[in-house]
Amino acid sequence: MVELRDLTRRRKKLQGKLNAEKNRIQKVLEVANVKIGNIVSDVFGVSGQSMVKALLSGEDIPPEELADMAKKRLRQKIPELIETLRGHQMNDHHRWLIEQSVEHAVLLDRQIEQLEEKIQQKLAGYQKQNELLQTIPGIKEMTAACILAEIGPDMSPFATSKKLCNWAGICPGNNRSAGKSKQSRIKKANRFLMAALVQAGCAAARERDSAFQRQFHRWVGHLGRAKASVAIAHSLLRVVYIILQRQVAYESPEPGRVHKLEQAKLVRHHTKRLRQLGADDALLAEIAQQLETKSEQTPCAEAAPKRIHEASPAKVRRGALGFRARQTRKQLKKYSVVEDQSGVTPSQARPPGKRTARPRTTRHKPSSPKDT
Repeated sequence: MVELRDLTRRRKKLQGKLNAEKNRIQKVLEVANVKIGNIVSDVFGVSGQSMVKALLSGEDIPPEELADMAKKRLRQKIPELIETLRGHQMNDHHRWLIEQSVEHAVLLDRQIEQLEEKIQQKLAGYQKQNELLQTIPGIKEMTAACILAEIGPDMSPFATSKKLCNWAGICPGNNRSAGKSKQSRIKKANRFLMAALVQAGCAAARERDSAFQRQFHRWVGHLGRAKASVAIAHSLLRVVYIILQRQVAYESPEPGRVHKLEQAKLVRHHTKRLRQLGADDALLAEIAQQLETKSEQTPCAEAAPKRIHEASPAKVRRGALGFRARQTRKQLKKYSVVEDQSGVTPSQARPPGKRTARPRTTRHKPSSPKDT
């Protein structure tokens, strides 16, 4: 486990260096007026690497031929690519800088690939725990390996999930003095585990119909995006504790059932507020009964069937520059729960929308004597 932790931490550091080299390449492209980053979502994908490789050749290639190197859905943006590539100012100085960064990026990418192979070998004895963690929304193969390496497969040292969150430094702060709560931050603990959880939490908050997406939309309104991401990471770590302690796969709650529970919670909250404002109890009870009857008449989503699939190997494709482009992997994993949205109404299948932002009020600066 110690050796696995060394490998996952080294991979994290090398991945940061690789991202830094990619940022340097993109900066030089921007200076040379090659602004394909405004059109292409991934400059270092298969299409982006082909265009950059052609620009590094030093030949006078028309922008139409450069744009024609786009693949698949990017071909829909060929007119925008032609306008972007027309009039670029790439010279020998820019090419030399990019070639230096590309050479270093290829070396880092090869080392990261070798590290991933070593990580898979070290995970041979913990394959079940690794697969169980991958059933949680937002957690993929390398993220699961990092979490497993940092906290271990055995949860017996931690009495509860709160103890684990406290050890990981991701629990809410407690700064009270004279009965008043003051601003506090989470403590600095395991930064590698923290980075993996926040990254997985952001991915889980974007997954459709997941409980983490509902939590994020509920918290981001009054906490902000940064604090909401840390709160999602805290919830994710508590789920990881339960998964590893009970050795069971994660099963997402039914969207229709969760929708009804949230609706009942809102009814109780607003009923209490109206009662405090002096509303009639009989009228409030009648309205609550009508809403409850309407909610019971709405069909609830059926439980998702549980199917077991073998994980498919990753398809690695290298671009023209020599390092790996985006990896593709099928979504079917072992112990995965396949959702069945048949017969679910849109209001049940979709999480509640984001809260509407408050309108900003423009504050006018009072005029100074100089202005008059």
